[in-house]
Amino acid sequence: MSSNLVTSTHWLEPLLPENAPASLLALADRMPFEAGHLSGCLAPETAIRLGRLLRVTSSFYSNLIEGQFTEPLSLSPHSSKRSPKQLNELAASHLAVQARYERLLNRLPDMPWCELFSPRLIAKLHKHLFEGAREDELRLHDGSLMQPGQLRDEAKINVQVGHHAAPDWSAVTPMLERMHKVYGSMTDPRQRLLAAFAFHHRLAWVHPFPDGNGRVVRLLTHLQLLKLGLASPLWSLSRGLAREHALYYARLANADQLRRGDLDGRGQLTQAGLFEFIEFMLQTSLDQIHYMSEALERTAMRERLERLVMLEPKIIAAGIKPQAARALHILISLGRVSRSDFKVFLGLGERVAIDQLKKLIELGLVESPTPKARDLYPGLPVWFAQSLLPDLHKRFVV
Repeated sequence: MSSNLVTSTHWLEPLLPENAPASLLALADRMPFEAGHLSGCLAPETAIRLGRLLRVTSSFYSNLIEGQFTEPLSLSPHSSKRSPKQLNELAASHLAVQARYERLLNRLPDMPWCELFSPRLIAKLHKHLFEGAREDELRLHDGSLMQPGQLRDEAKINVQVGHHAAPDWSAVTPMLERMHKVYGSMTDPRQRLLAAFAFHHRLAWVHPFPDGNGRVVRLLTHLQLLKLGLASPLWSLSRGLAREHALYYARLANADQLRRGDLDGRGQLTQAGLFEFIEFMLQTSLDQIHYMSEALERTAMRERLERLVMLEPKIIAAGIKPQAARALHILISLGRVSRSDFKVFLGLGERVAIDQLKKLIELGLVESPTPKARDLYPGLPVWFAQSLLPDLHKRFVV
């Protein structure tokens, strides 16, 4: 590797481009409206349960982008049969860490925006994502083992990713501190959104760890969007990035390039390339919001539920009657119904309704906090949701 590696923080410029195109700003302005509309599609109780499912989705796709396939069923929070062959530790760790930091943001609504760019948080996320990984998952190309949470300057390691020679290890912490100062100081909501996506590229460009940078940066972007009130638990950015895997990497690489001339900003790196990357991220986010909005449309969902109850082998084997589709649809729509009302919605005799409800609870399609709880909630196990929501878990990349 060349010894002429980048060592100065001025190579990060432009950190946030000036004079953004009107098309990009229009996309940014649509995000709050579209995300708010999606959040209003479902009852809060259903949204919470769908959020648990979407963590599985994000973990699945973030690992798939890295070339690691993990069967989503093995990541189900309800799965009790997790063998080492079924379950990739990194995927399980991603699931747990995302849930942990989402809860942290919910508990600390006043957490300063700048904290989501802090070098300390970046290192902690990497540590938590990889601290339970197997030895073979931590082994680097030179045969050494990566230390979870250890920055490249601590390890004194230089890396090259494809055609990109990451900045010299000595520049890692100064660059992280520079980004923390600039991106963390934004106060305008639209500027913060643009900053989150610009940071996504710049952090990947700095490549602060010997490995695992992609997982860290995608999780950070999710948390930043969550802080902005845009990362509804009902959509997954990683799903969109996996779906456009080749274009995602191409846009990252294009933004790595040097300034293209006097009309390409005033920094060392291309401003036009960074605009293109930010626009790609905005469009991908909106595409995923639209996907979920369509998947959750009530009439179409009711029709899929009816087919699912009649055709899904697991449901058929349990002896579930077709009438259950209507009751399940009402439960998903309302988020919570009383036990007595659910039996009425089944439209069956009392004894049959009691038996059907018991079977639905055993399948996980209905949640009852206790055996005789008054209120019931929708259950969305992975095997069921994958059929209910079209192409939720599709192997877009190999």
